[in-house]
Amino acid sequence: MRVIVTGASKGIGRGIATFLAMDGFQVALLARSKDLLKDVRQSIEEHEGDCFSVACDLRDPDETEYAIGAAVEHFGGVDALINNAGLVIRKSAFDISLDEWRAMVDTNINGVFYATRAVLPHMKRQGSGHIINVSSISGRVPLPGGSGYAATKFAVTGFSQSLLQEVRDFGIKVTTIYPGSVDSASHRHDPSEDAGWKVRPEEVGEACAHVLHTPPGTVISELEIRPLGRPPKK
Repeated sequence: MRVIVTGASKGIGRGIATFLAMDGFQVALLARSKDLLKDVRQSIEEHEGDCFSVACDLRDPDETEYAIGAAVEHFGGVDALINNAGLVIRKSAFDISLDEWRAMVDTNINGVFYATRAVLPHMKRQGSGHIINVSSISGRVPLPGGSGYAATKFAVTGFSQSLLQEVRDFGIKVTTIYPGSVDSASHRHDPSEDAGWKVRPEEVGEACAHVLHTPPGTVISELEIRPLGRPPKK
């Protein structure tokens, strides 16, 4: 199965891409940093995974369309897109700057739309495909002290749920994944905190693999993945 993963250079995206590649998927990596993408690609290929990478700024619709097209051409098609790229700025409406607000909207909402828009014609033409949008628990419940981030993830949730109704008649599936606390540097408020109780990025990848392996006539439309343990008491 040929899968495109956005934001694949680090954190959850790297975990998803690595797990899928080790599980036998053909994986295309998209992110802004050429150097970080190269590192992920080398790591996957050293373990005999099938991998392709292309750097692009997902906030730019033209760059995104080119990168999606390059991945589709390389693998001779596409079976799934995982919209994972995201920016976390946890500040309240009192504290967040306009530039920070715009940065999250551009990445977390526009980037998801641009990538989806670029891949849909390929999936519609072949009569099949699967789009997984990585939202957040903060896309389901309030996030005090992070209203801007929550707003973007609620947008991903609404877009995903509506998109499914628009594309299902073309054989295209849409799944929204809601990770809880994940051991990703971008989600840490304190770099020194004990993160051993959190979900590992590769475990989000494992969840994606299960979703992608559903039979053709069924779709897991929504999936929450949370840690079983609790944060250590302070």
